[in-house]
Amino acid sequence: MNRQIIVLSVIILSMFLAGCAGSRNGTSVSGSMAAGTPVFVSDLAMWPQQYRQNFERMQSFRGDARLTVESETFGGNVDLETLWESPNKLFLKAEGPLGLDIGKIFVGEDRFVWYNQYENHFTSGNLSDPYLNRFLQTNITLEDLKYTVLGFAGQIIDSVKMVDNTHGIFQTISPKDDEIYYRFIVNPESGLLETVEALRQGRAFMRQDFKNYRVVDGVFIPGIVQITMLDQRERISIFYKKVSMNKPLDPSEYTIEISGKVEQLNVN
Repeated sequence: MNRQIIVLSVIILSMFLAGCAGSRNGTSVSGSMAAGTPVFVSDLAMWPQQYRQNFERMQSFRGDARLTVESETFGGNVDLETLWESPNKLFLKAEGPLGLDIGKIFVGEDRFVWYNQYENHFTSGNLSDPYLNRFLQTNITLEDLKYTVLGFAGQIIDSVKMVDNTHGIFQTISPKDDEIYYRFIVNPESGLLETVEALRQGRAFMRQDFKNYRVVDGVFIPGIVQITMLDQRERISIFYKKVSMNKPLDPSEYTIEISGKVEQLNVN
C-alpha cells in the first residue's frame, strides 16, 4: 500500500514538473555569477589538497536555483532553494507553479526527512536505505545529492591520486573485483573539476558534471551541477541563479513543520 501511495505521489509531481517545464537549453546562470572562468590551481599535483581546502572554507550555503529533472517517466523543472550548514545539515525546498510547496527535504549525517505539504505525506529513513532515499523516484539518491548539490564531489576526494597529468585525470585507489571507484577529470588550464565518474569494472554508471565556476566570498563554486545515471538515462540539473555563503542561517529556515494529520510513510 505504501508503495502505491508513493507511485501516486510521483504521478502528481510529474504533472507539476510538466506544467512548469520550459526550454532546458535556455537556462543560464545570471547576475554576479556571469563573469569569466577563474583559475583555481596552476599546479595539478596540488589539486586534491586545494580542492579540499576550498570546500572547508564554506561554513554555510544559500542558493536559489532551477532544478531540471529528465527521466523516462517524466521531465520538467521546479524552483529549488538550498540551505546548508557545516558539517552536515542540508535542506532542500522545491516549489512548483505559483509558489506551490511540493517538497521539503532535510538531510543529516545518516538520516533524512521528506515532507510533501501539498499531499500531506511525510517520509523518514536512513540514507543507506536503497529504496526510500531516492530523489524524485529516480535512481539518484539523497546520499548522492548530499554534497554534490553544493558543487563538491564528496569525501572520496581524500583517496585520489593523479594518473594522467596531461589531461588532468585523478582516480581513487584501484579497486578489487566489482568495487566502485571514481575518476576525476580536472581542466589542466584552470585546475577546476569538470567531471566525476563512478565506475565498476572499468565502466561508468554515474557521472557528475560541474560547470560555470565563479568565486563567491572567496570560494570557487560551479553555477551548474548535473548528476546523470547513465544506464537509466536519468539526469537532474541544478542551475543556480543566486548564491551566498558563510552567512548565519536561522535554524527555523530549515525546520520542517508537519501537520498533525500527516500521512506517515515507510518510517524506519
